[in-house]
Amino acid sequence: MTLLVQISDTHVVERGTLLYGMADTARHLAEAVSQINSMRPRPDLVLITGDLVEHPGARTYSHFRDLIAPLAMPVYLMPGNHDNPYYMAEFFGDTEMFPGEAPHYQYAIEGPDFRTLMLNSHLDGSELPCFGERRLQWLRYELESSDQPTLVAIHHPPMTTGVGFIDMVGPDWYQGIGELLAEHPQVLKVICGHGHFDLSGMIGDVPVQMAGAIAHQLIAGRVIDIAPSFDPMPVPPTLHHWTDGGLVSGYYPWPDGVDAERIDKSSNMDWEVLKDRMRGSLK
Repeated sequence: MTLLVQISDTHVVERGTLLYGMADTARHLAEAVSQINSMRPRPDLVLITGDLVEHPGARTYSHFRDLIAPLAMPVYLMPGNHDNPYYMAEFFGDTEMFPGEAPHYQYAIEGPDFRTLMLNSHLDGSELPCFGERRLQWLRYELESSDQPTLVAIHHPPMTTGVGFIDMVGPDWYQGIGELLAEHPQVLKVICGHGHFDLSGMIGDVPVQMAGAIAHQLIAGRVIDIAPSFDPMPVPPTLHHWTDGGLVSGYYPWPDGVDAERIDKSSNMDWEVLKDRMRGSLK
């Protein structure tokens, strides 16, 4: 049973500063790390799906690296539009966190239940996505090399969201991804970030799940194209839980003191007895 945790869009800034003078992204990330370490059972790995820092550089990546250092399980990184894959490869090259290499900076994570393909949708000098032929060739090779169940992770959402500032580039950039996924039924799901709110959709017949941000949320107009509002609050980590041959996904908060609030403790009843009552087997 594989337990994979996803967090996204951490947007770490220089030490002692707030993002836009409002969001304490360092505190939010530190709290997420604490929640992940407290989860039971302990997750097997953590994916951070892009926009690790607000401005890529030694000071911000150093700050980010210190904040995630307490994580007690393997951590894997991908670039977002705010990152620089070249800097990431240099800065994290002495770790296993970012094994992606030039020119595409993509890589596979092999697991006992499923494999994860970490894609790169970064486009230099833009917040918009890019997924050109070289990256497609890599994805094609990886999908053809194994029929093991596969999770695809990418920063930008490869789907139409109905949100103007996300969809403004149009669908052409992910058309090639969709065509490849349609040819490979072992792909279970696509996970992503970027939007700073949670949303689910489809790319062809494959579900896409976009996680909210650790840094802050955007209150975005759906269907109507209006500028989003800023909410300086994080979301809990997302747990992707392998069960019965598939992935079950959703936010998975694990706050301090969670055991004290368990309903078996508050009711002073054995948990097995409570479950029997839920089944209606006790009168």
